[in-house]
Amino acid sequence: MHSFIRTLVCLAVIRGCLCQSSIGLTLPDTVNTIAGDPVTLPATFRTDRRIATITWTKLEKNGDKRTPILTNIPMMASTEAHGSYEGRVELVGKASLKIDRTTAEDQGRYVLTLVGQGIGTEEGFIELNVMVPPRIAVGPSDPVMAASGRSATLTCSVTEAKPNITSLHWEKDGSLIDSSRLVTKYSGGNLQSTNLVIHFVTRGDAGVYKCIADHVVRRVSAALTVRVLYPATILSISDSQTVSVSDRVTLQCVAEGNPPPNITWTRNGVRLRGTTKSVSRDVRAESVVLDDVTVNASGIYACTAANSVGKSDLKSVEVIVQGSQSWLDDSSIAILVGAIAGGLWLAICVGLAVYFVRRRRNRQDKKRFAFYYNMGRKQPDGTDGKTGEETLEVTRHPHLKLPAKPVSGAPTYGGIDTMRRTKGKVRRYGLVLYTYHPQEDNELYLEIDDVIEVLEGEDGGWCLGYLRGRIGLFPSNYVKFLSASQVSASKLRELYDSSDPNRRSGKSSV
Repeated sequence: MHSFIRTLVCLAVIRGCLCQSSIGLTLPDTVNTIAGDPVTLPATFRTDRRIATITWTKLEKNGDKRTPILTNIPMMASTEAHGSYEGRVELVGKASLKIDRTTAEDQGRYVLTLVGQGIGTEEGFIELNVMVPPRIAVGPSDPVMAASGRSATLTCSVTEAKPNITSLHWEKDGSLIDSSRLVTKYSGGNLQSTNLVIHFVTRGDAGVYKCIADHVVRRVSAALTVRVLYPATILSISDSQTVSVSDRVTLQCVAEGNPPPNITWTRNGVRLRGTTKSVSRDVRAESVVLDDVTVNASGIYACTAANSVGKSDLKSVEVIVQGSQSWLDDSSIAILVGAIAGGLWLAICVGLAVYFVRRRRNRQDKKRFAFYYNMGRKQPDGTDGKTGEETLEVTRHPHLKLPAKPVSGAPTYGGIDTMRRTKGKVRRYGLVLYTYHPQEDNELYLEIDDVIEVLEGEDGGWCLGYLRGRIGLFPSNYVKFLSASQVSASKLRELYDSSDPNRRSGKSSV
């Protein structure tokens, strides 16, 4: 009964004190260790009595169940480890328990039980705290490619910490980043918000960023590299040069950018072969060598630097070769010759098109006016001078003889009846400007100053007219069109002269 009371007193002792028993069983309240390290749970006792068994167990979280860890029987010099502790635990000293390769699962409350002759059962309790340093990871990638002028977010995740971390911050190239100020280009990057945001990225933001977390075990950190993407920019280019024939000319263009720029030299749009050299990670140089230059080497040489970010950069230099006699080079001559040939071909095509259009129009005019011409060829009895043939065939048979015209009486100057007159249209006349010799039988013979009564047709094509007792076709560009008031009476008498066989009958053919 006495030993039982002492045991209750031992269980009620506050944290940090040592439990005392009748055999002087002594254990600390708490032992701390780091995951992965070995730990010893110390226990001592003093007695002259024989100890039958020494047993270590672990209380489950609910406190109702004990998991056996190790059992020792001193009288038999026998020690046995149980379950997952086999091979990891051993008894050291009188009753201390050593655990190798501790894990987070080893944390908990352990019980040492001694059973001895004349002392009954003695128990001691000890709490094992297993501290786990945090795991830290940064991202989203390494390196992080950040575009100039935009924002970039660097992530930092902290896991598995026992106990929790006490603080967190970021550094850039070894210098602390203070994101707590009201006006700053950084935000986050602390214990409350572990991710770091970089606003309005510039080329100066490139560097090594480190996320650092403080823990009771040790400080842990992880780093990544930020590279800033920016457009290609030409840093320098050769000066314009004036050289002599057969000289050697070297043109160099230096540009930077991330990704590294692609540099090209061109002349008149033609790329020149050059040599590329890497000056640094982001700087490139492109050189073009012109050996034994001629007068044709004179001109503007352009350097273009470009990468996948933003617009390309372009600068140019001028090379003047003294003694140059011609501003034309081979490519310019080829372009000029091609342009001239193309222009001539276009002119020929346009000319042929105009010719065929006008020819077709003339044929249509002749065919349209052939009816009136054939009407003028009919005899007074309504038949042609040659029976058995269609009237419209006159235009197709130029060798047919003209029919005899009836003899007319006194001439009249009222003109002839035409489709124009029947429509009530004003009479028109044409003053012949050039002599015209008929090409076909249905055409009129024109002499300068003749006056023709225009029956049908307009300016610009073939017209049907009446002259000296005959109806026929004539080209409109050989006459000047006049109204009746512009024609003198003498000209009208000539037009309807009595010598015309048709007019002597006092009646026109149509």
